[in-house]
Amino acid sequence: MRSSIQRYAAPIAAAVLMALPGLALAQTEIQGNIISNDGSKMVVRSNAGVETTVTLTPNTKVQAIIGLVGARRGDRTQADLIKGLLVTVETVQNGAELDADTVTYNPKDLRTAQAVQAGVEQGRQQIIAAQQENIRRQNENARRIALSGQYSEKASARVFFATGSTTINAQGKADLAALMQKAQAIPGYALRVVGHADTVGNPATNQRLSDQRATAVTAYLVRQLGVPPTKMLAPAAMGDVSLNDEDMAPGPNAQARRVTVFVVVSKAAEEPMPTSDTSTPPSASPTPTSGPATPQSP
Repeated sequence: MRSSIQRYAAPIAAAVLMALPGLALAQTEIQGNIISNDGSKMVVRSNAGVETTVTLTPNTKVQAIIGLVGARRGDRTQADLIKGLLVTVETVQNGAELDADTVTYNPKDLRTAQAVQAGVEQGRQQIIAAQQENIRRQNENARRIALSGQYSEKASARVFFATGSTTINAQGKADLAALMQKAQAIPGYALRVVGHADTVGNPATNQRLSDQRATAVTAYLVRQLGVPPTKMLAPAAMGDVSLNDEDMAPGPNAQARRVTVFVVVSKAAEEPMPTSDTSTPPSASPTPTSGPATPQSP
C-alpha cells in the first residue's frame, strides 16, 4: 500500500505545481472604449457603462486585427491606444490591480477614433480663438471708453472783438467760414468755442462779456454757417483767465478780447473700431499621430 501511495504522489504533486501558475495568472477579458490613457494607466468603459482601470506595462502587447475574419494579428505600439478606440483587453490579476497582457483592436476603429479626436481638437482651437477674440474686443472697448471725452485739436480760429462788444466783425466772419471749410473735411469733427475778455474793468463783467461773445460766435456758426447743433460742444466763457491750450494770455489789449473756436475730434473716434477675427484657426489633421491620450473626465 505504501508503494502505491508513493507511486501516485509524484504525478499528483507535479500536476498541482503546474496548475498553480495558471491559478495565479488567471486572465479576464474586457471590451470597451478607451476613455483615458496617461501612458501607464488606461481606463476602458464597456457598453454597459462599467469602467475598468488596467495597467500598461512594458510587456503589454498591442495587436491590430488584420483580415476579414480577424485570423491574423499585426504587432502595434501602445501609442495607438488613444481615447475613443474600441479595444479588447486580456488582463492578468496582479495583486489589487489588473495588468493589460494583450490589447487588440480593429484598424478601422483606430481611424474612427483619430477622426473624432481631430474634430475635438479643431473645436477646442476654435473655442480658444473665440475666447481670445472676445477678450481682445473687451480690452479694445474699455480703452475706447477711457478715451471718450478726450479730444485732439485739428484746427482753430480766433475772432477778436472791440471793447465791450459782442459783434462779430467781417474779418471774424471770414475766419470762421474758412475754419468750417477745414472742419467739413475732417470726419467726426466737433467745435469747441471758448470766450475771453481783457483784464480791464470788473472781473464779473468780463466773465459775463466773454460768455456773451462765446454765445454770439456759437449762434453765428449754427445759424449762418449751418453747423449742426450736435457738432457744438458746450461753450466755455473764461473771462480774463488764461487757458492751458492757448498761447495768448489775457491782458489789457485787443488780442485778449477774443473767442477761439477749436475743431476737435474725439480720441475714441480716431481709434479704429475693433473688428472680429474671421480667420479660421488651423484645422487639426484628420489623421494625427496617435499617442497616449491625456487623462480627461468622460
